[in-house]
Amino acid sequence: MQAQFPLAVETPEAALAAAPFGMFICDGNGTFQTVNAALEKLTGLSADELVGRRGFESLHDPAELARRRAELPCLAAIGARYEGEWTYRRRSGTPVRVVLALSPLSPPLPMSGAAARQPGEVLYVGVVVDMTRYAQSEARLWYLSHHDGVTRLPNQTLFTERLELTIARCQRSHSAFTVLIAELGHLRKLRDALGLHAAELVLQIVGERLRGLFPNDGTIASIGGSQFALLTNETGAAADAFAAEALGRIAEPIDYGGTALNIVASIGIVAYPDDGDDAATLMRRAGVALSAAAAVHGNAVRRFSTALEGQAARRFQIETMLREALQRQQLHLVYQPQVTLANGRIVQVETLLRWNHPQRGMISPAEFVPVAEESGLIEQIGEWVIRTACREAGKLLRQTGNLPRVAINVSPQQFQRADLFETIREALDDAALHPSYLEVEITEGALLGDTEQALHTLHALRDLGVEIAVDDFGTGYSSLAYLTRFPLNRLKIDRSFVTRMSGDPQCLALVGAIIAMAHALKLRVTAEGVETPEQAAQLQALGCDEAQGFWFSRPVTASGLRNLIGPLGAG
Repeated sequence: MQAQFPLAVETPEAALAAAPFGMFICDGNGTFQTVNAALEKLTGLSADELVGRRGFESLHDPAELARRRAELPCLAAIGARYEGEWTYRRRSGTPVRVVLALSPLSPPLPMSGAAARQPGEVLYVGVVVDMTRYAQSEARLWYLSHHDGVTRLPNQTLFTERLELTIARCQRSHSAFTVLIAELGHLRKLRDALGLHAAELVLQIVGERLRGLFPNDGTIASIGGSQFALLTNETGAAADAFAAEALGRIAEPIDYGGTALNIVASIGIVAYPDDGDDAATLMRRAGVALSAAAAVHGNAVRRFSTALEGQAARRFQIETMLREALQRQQLHLVYQPQVTLANGRIVQVETLLRWNHPQRGMISPAEFVPVAEESGLIEQIGEWVIRTACREAGKLLRQTGNLPRVAINVSPQQFQRADLFETIREALDDAALHPSYLEVEITEGALLGDTEQALHTLHALRDLGVEIAVDDFGTGYSSLAYLTRFPLNRLKIDRSFVTRMSGDPQCLALVGAIIAMAHALKLRVTAEGVETPEQAAQLQALGCDEAQGFWFSRPVTASGLRNLIGPLGAG
């Protein structure tokens, strides 16, 4: 290793004293005339033992100096500068690798003491740098740039390097391996609830648990955020068992000050060489598999497949087109009536979002709504739905003189926003629509997130006059506690229960129990997905209040709704 060190000095004695590295002045014979404290510390020899008594060559390892004598020129032969790497021997006999630089002390400068220059005498200045210290600093810098600061595990840079080395080895040996990416779920919520320390503690503990999977061979890394990458020589069923064990270790509760933290995770798996033969492809496809596992919303493992890659490409395409659709106003609303079973009158309509792409035609909400939720577009779309529904409802009311209540779905992400109430209030004011004409539909999961924020928003909406419904009841947590705590008006029974009622007595009994429970809590009940007269009759016999489905009406545009409510009237 070669290093460049400036030797120009204005005041030699001051320079020697201040230098952080070893420094000396010697005469033409190499005998020390002056040494600084740094050189004393480096060699273990005092100035009294060096100055006037020893030459600088005496510090060299004798065996190395004998072997490399020709590389060290005599002082008189040194022109402007000499620099080389050598081994010194300390007083204790231990070796130390140094860079030695020598240069004539020029131009002549006044010296004092032992280093005073005799007329015509040439003195030389030497610099001795302990390369061990610099090697340690370089090693420290390398470590910091290749390891995660929280878990102390290798980071993505180092993992990629090791992955590339493994690929090269397996190409020569025609062997295989597996890469897994594990992602912890809900870490952000944990951090918001308990603080950064709790989130970092979880990462550290999970990292240690996963490290324990590699007693002999393999690599684990923390690759940013809440993700870990694992490289194992296991393949096929053995790799699946390895992933299951990793998932089990992550899922073990973590004690945090007496609170048991339950961690969920998702794992994506790729196999070399079947799923890719280079590091970038393997990592990208592992991410594709991870996204598929995360979509399950719980501890899940997914292997990469070309079908998943096609779905990921389709999701990206949908997201790109959806952003364009928002700009070009390709989205529109339709309304599906909800009918009172006792008299057949339209009491409400549910607002449904539709997308008619100019080239691809109608794109199903089942396809684009999840993409909107994953990309964060759902909040922008949700606000557009609220404002558009209120505007169209206000126009219908002025045209027909009467209007059924309009129900709007609010996503969990949108419901968590503190400004949701203001958005709804402004939309009603802009449309000159009374709040009693509006109902907000939320899912059970939205009620079980930030409970205090949910309570505040719901009470504010109820005080304003907006009604509240729980959509898809029975498919989520179905906790009776929130039914009594939150200010609700209606439950909507999910279509999956309605569809199975006729052939499943237990399902029929469950629907009846939901209706009875809701009525006991003074909540109205609407059944979704009613497609046959038999289903309508069963629901009416069970005391269900309203029904919605193709048996009564398919979703209609705002102009179609005007034709329904204009001549017939609505209750």
